[in-house]
Amino acid sequence: MVKKALVTGASSGIGYAFAKRLAREGYAVTAVARRADKLQQLQAELVGTNHHSVVADLATTDGLAKVTSLFETDRYQLVINNAGAGLYENFADAPLDTHERIMRLNCSALVAISHTYLKTAERGDALINVSSILSFLPYPSGAIYAATKAFVLSLTESLWYEQQHHGVYVAALCPGVTESGFHEAAGGGATDKPAAWLTQTADDVVAETLHALRRRKQPVIISGWKNRLGLFLTRFLSYKRIVSMMGKW
Repeated sequence: MVKKALVTGASSGIGYAFAKRLAREGYAVTAVARRADKLQQLQAELVGTNHHSVVADLATTDGLAKVTSLFETDRYQLVINNAGAGLYENFADAPLDTHERIMRLNCSALVAISHTYLKTAERGDALINVSSILSFLPYPSGAIYAATKAFVLSLTESLWYEQQHHGVYVAALCPGVTESGFHEAAGGGATDKPAAWLTQTADDVVAETLHALRRRKQPVIISGWKNRLGLFLTRFLSYKRIVSMMGKW
């Protein structure tokens, strides 16, 4: 039987890398994203056959329903909940509807997809919810993004425990700075782009995730040794100092 994987946010960055890698590993990939042109480009690059694209904006009711309905007709051995958005701007300066859209995409859509999938998942299946290294840290000028990713982390850790009894592996992926286009999409520019030595490629993030997926042990996957080291070192700082450092990031 051909294994099936569903990847949201598949048009760029980590989702794009997941789709390509999973296709190479023999999965029939269902790629979900807002932009039809990007999905068409991805489809042309996927190895193998039986891949599908779904154009959907998960921050909308109709777009989310379009994706959750897939679980009524297809069974997926792996779901990558990767779709997300952020914004580099002081909280009070950004429009409220922008914050609400980010919360719908990063939290509500992820909850709906996770819930619908886990109702049908079978022993041996897996769910990866993409969080962020910022789920462990406050992030002034990106407060809503960091808060939504903290929500994803906390939720997923609980799901990891609950689903152990059913043989379904659930994990939160917490990447750091990644070559994904996220920085630009969130409003960042060339002058405030993170240093190259801190940056992982999306392919590296995916490789580490699939290694953890094969082992099926840890509820949280922190990609990149520099990210793991950085988090460890925060233990030796006061929380006030950490907030101040992140505010100047």
